[in-house]
Amino acid sequence: MPVRFVLAIAMLGTTWACVPDDAYEKLLERERTSGIRHDSLFLGYSLGMAKDSFYSHSWDLNRQGLVMQGPQNQTVQYSLPDALPYPARMNFYPDFHEDQVFRMRITFAYEGWAPWTQRLSSDSLKLDVVSLLESWFGAGFFPHGSVSRGLESEIPMVKVNGNRHIEVATATDMEVIVVITDMVAAKNRELAGD
Repeated sequence: MPVRFVLAIAMLGTTWACVPDDAYEKLLERERTSGIRHDSLFLGYSLGMAKDSFYSHSWDLNRQGLVMQGPQNQTVQYSLPDALPYPARMNFYPDFHEDQVFRMRITFAYEGWAPWTQRLSSDSLKLDVVSLLESWFGAGFFPHGSVSRGLESEIPMVKVNGNRHIEVATATDMEVIVVITDMVAAKNRELAGD
């Protein structure tokens, strides 16, 4: 049985077992206040990284040929020729608070996507991205909430451990968006009124 089919069935099964909102809020509060820190992201980037360090690290990776500027020079682009079932790219850029990374926004897309290539659509890509993120950050993604996409809505996949909150959702027919947030820094930002 293909792995993607098994993953699809597993995710469908977990969709019926969504965490209720009150339990989810308690989970967020418990993890955020646990004192456990998980700051590592990918390619040597991390939550809490200084803004200057983010730019110098990106420049170093660019000189090594590992990353390049993304579309409209607004993101860092990284090619994933073998990490997913088909060649893909990820574009990312952080949000800063007090000159430190507190959130990383990432989009994934398969290189060969076209409206008629269903196997490269964001619905399939989302399953593959969750598997990739589990290899990076460990298992434990679960469905929670709802995101509106025009006339459609979907249930994002979420992982919460310590300060790190990861959310995966389809953004368009072609792209999947991943948002990784330092919940402690986000709370401090909220308290500061930013």
